[in-house]
Amino acid sequence: MLKYSTAIGRKLLSYILAFSFVTTLAAFLYILLADYQRGISSYDKGLQQIRNSYQQSVSYSLWNFDSGQIEAQLLGILNFPGVVYVYIENNGEMLHSAGNIYARSDRRFQFDLAYDSAGRNYELGTLHLSLNYTGLYDEIRDKAINILLTQFIKTFSVSVFLLFIVHQLVTRRLARMADWAGNFSLRNLSTPLTIQDSSDRHDELTTVADAINQMRETLQQDISDQETSRRELENLKEKLSIAINNAAIGFCTYHSDEDTIHCNSHFASCLSTTEYELEAMQHPMEYLTGRITGAQAVQQKERLNQLLQGRLGRVHDTLWLKNFAGEERYLEMTFQITRYRDTRPQEILICIVDRTQEQNALSQARELTMALENKVTQRTEELYNEQLRSRATIEYLEQELQRVHSERSQEQQRGINELLLSQLQRMNQLVSVSQAPALPVFLEYLKISVRDEPGTINLTRCVQDWLAEDPALAAHINASLPFSLIIEEDPAVIRFLFRNLILRDPAMNADSECELTLRLNQDQVEFTASYQPADNQLPALNADEEDVFRLCEYIISLRLHGSLSRTSSPGGRILVRFTLSMTHP
Repeated sequence: MLKYSTAIGRKLLSYILAFSFVTTLAAFLYILLADYQRGISSYDKGLQQIRNSYQQSVSYSLWNFDSGQIEAQLLGILNFPGVVYVYIENNGEMLHSAGNIYARSDRRFQFDLAYDSAGRNYELGTLHLSLNYTGLYDEIRDKAINILLTQFIKTFSVSVFLLFIVHQLVTRRLARMADWAGNFSLRNLSTPLTIQDSSDRHDELTTVADAINQMRETLQQDISDQETSRRELENLKEKLSIAINNAAIGFCTYHSDEDTIHCNSHFASCLSTTEYELEAMQHPMEYLTGRITGAQAVQQKERLNQLLQGRLGRVHDTLWLKNFAGEERYLEMTFQITRYRDTRPQEILICIVDRTQEQNALSQARELTMALENKVTQRTEELYNEQLRSRATIEYLEQELQRVHSERSQEQQRGINELLLSQLQRMNQLVSVSQAPALPVFLEYLKISVRDEPGTINLTRCVQDWLAEDPALAAHINASLPFSLIIEEDPAVIRFLFRNLILRDPAMNADSECELTLRLNQDQVEFTASYQPADNQLPALNADEEDVFRLCEYIISLRLHGSLSRTSSPGGRILVRFTLSMTHP
């Protein structure tokens, strides 16, 4: 028991002494610092009292040349704590002194002596004091020794007492627990752990002892249950062996040390042989792996070889295997290592189930399914082709119907335009151009719409030709045209819009400069004309010009599926932009 208490006691005593030393040192330093500051403060208060009590009286005695009084006052100053020497000097000459001039001086103080007479102040000299802190230091040293001695005795006494308490409450009972644990085994589970007397109170160690006793009882119960389970397992193994023999499951055990197998009758019947022939066979595993056939035979043999070498613990697969009668059988087999010796399999359990009939039925069902799928696919393709032909016929008929409707609408619109053209021509003969300036423009468009000859045109070439018709006007136009731009439209309609929107714009005159741009923006052909009028003003359109502009806007929107705009930029330039769709019907 001494070996336990000595180790723990040493550690506990060392920890207590270390902690006590740190706390005592901190408290000791704090007390010494406080006493030192308190002593310095008392010395400072003494100096202040000397200044308040003796400065005036000493000055008065000097004024009256009262040497006896001065000596008595200097001796009174020496009575203050720390003052060892005091003297009065004037202009470097010592007048009076008291005390030990050779005593060590830690601090020096001085204050002036003066006397007021008849409203005038007279300087009489300077009072010097020398302070020695030896008494303060001796007092602090004595107190430090007293504190250290007292704290050491107290700490050591408390440590010894705590060591005794720990031994009585902890170490002694831990020794009992160690002795009980050293003698513990599964053969003496009935012996409980007892670490306290009847008079001891319940504490943490008692709780640990109770938990160990509970664990002992639980272990005792588990051993009893394990023995019961072992007997039940043996009974179950016997019943399972009977069930396997009565079921359609082939069961076999291969012993690698003896290179023999032990099987039941179902295992032998799956291979068209008897269990006696299999058990008498030499190298049975090599024989079984050598009779594996099928597309996956190489991979399956390799996995079985890895299992025989101990690299795999279990192999489950369905494989084709020729039995002893030469027939191919589809077998579901499981190889499970049940016992090892030096990382090598010693005993392998083999289970086998014949799935040949199921595989044959599955193959027949698969063939029937494939035949049905082929017929369904063929019929689906026929129906799909018929649907495509029907859809193509419907689309063709819809296009023809739309074409007929379009031709009829065009014919009707052409008839209306012919009537309007006839009436406007008669009106044009009766009305002068000055009275209706926009009438010739409308007549021109009606003639174009009645004739309506769409075709393939190169828009770049057409613009160049239209500009060449009026060289004087073309000289003021800076054209930026693409190399070629092919569209499907009546060139007369495009020429009508180009002349009325760009060449005949009110802002286009002899003094104007025009920048013309033609470009293809995605599926839109875009004309842009930028004018710079001479007066930088946007010319307003009169009523006839407004009608012509609205006519062009309707043509572009309804026929060409585009847009038209005429705006003014902040720099005074006029922008006329119109577009036409490349995809309009």
